[in-house]
Amino acid sequence: MIKILIAIFMFLFLILIHEFGHFIVAKLSGIKVNEFAIGMGPAFFTKQKGETLYSLRAIPMGGYCAMEGEDDESNDPRSYDRARPINKFLTILAGPVMNLLLASIIFFIVGLNTGITTTSIGNFTDNSPAKEAGMEIGDEVREVNHTKIDNFPEISQIVNEYYKDKDISEPIEVKVYRESSNEEMIFDIKPQKENGNVFFGVESKLRKASFFEAIKLGFIETGKNIALIFIILGKLFTGEIAVSALSGPVGVVKELGNQAQNGLMSILYFLGYISVNLGVFNLLPIPALDGSKLVSSLYEMITGKRVNKKLEEKVTIVGFVLLIGLIILISIKDIISLF
Repeated sequence: MIKILIAIFMFLFLILIHEFGHFIVAKLSGIKVNEFAIGMGPAFFTKQKGETLYSLRAIPMGGYCAMEGEDDESNDPRSYDRARPINKFLTILAGPVMNLLLASIIFFIVGLNTGITTTSIGNFTDNSPAKEAGMEIGDEVREVNHTKIDNFPEISQIVNEYYKDKDISEPIEVKVYRESSNEEMIFDIKPQKENGNVFFGVESKLRKASFFEAIKLGFIETGKNIALIFIILGKLFTGEIAVSALSGPVGVVKELGNQAQNGLMSILYFLGYISVNLGVFNLLPIPALDGSKLVSSLYEMITGKRVNKKLEEKVTIVGFVLLIGLIILISIKDIISLF
């Protein structure tokens, strides 16, 4: 139960950071914010401070920064609708950007604490083909299939590319340097295949990261996770991945709880991954998400004309209903999987 509560708190923290991005830029732009809410549904805590109502709501599934004139007509000179297009754009963009920045900070912390992968072997998995072939802990992998290895993930990339059109029983050549005997050695390894991935069964030896290396790693990991999201979206469109494989808020909270069993760094990394997802997903030009408002603001910046407000409201409502419906269906699936 404690793990679930911690997971819910961390999920809401990501929402808080996202909505705070909208909030702070709206305030700096002079846009009136009527309410800043974490959670959805009925409020169990409210506090009025100045023109803004701050609230905590019962359902831990989201939050919002309600700006005057954002979704309806308003004659208030400080309404979102009357703000300069660039201010609208930056206010909406700030939410996803805050999530991506948070992810980079989280990955920086993880990198600083866990270290950076090297091209040397730090451990073997169970029934490792590399170990069975004679490789040892400490061996530095220099080449795979006559291709120089500069970083550890390249090993997996080269191996999977090699076996796209080859039988798994065919060996692949791996050149390593063994410091204990000061010599280069060549091994022919027959890898294993699981869930479509081919692997040797080796884990990287980690080295301590410097402060600036960890900063760089934070941004690199964020970039890798952004790329991974678009790969997954592509596979959803092509049917390689079913929609049923997606997880909603319930599934995210469940996985956060599971990661808590693997230690602080595991849960932090997963939190960073979810923060990237939240940021990227909100940038998609889907009605009711930040991306659709970014498109509207961009249109206004380029043409000098406003998007038809009534039409935008109708499209947003339809998009919101469809989005909530999808979240409910995925959440039902996630809840069923709990039992």
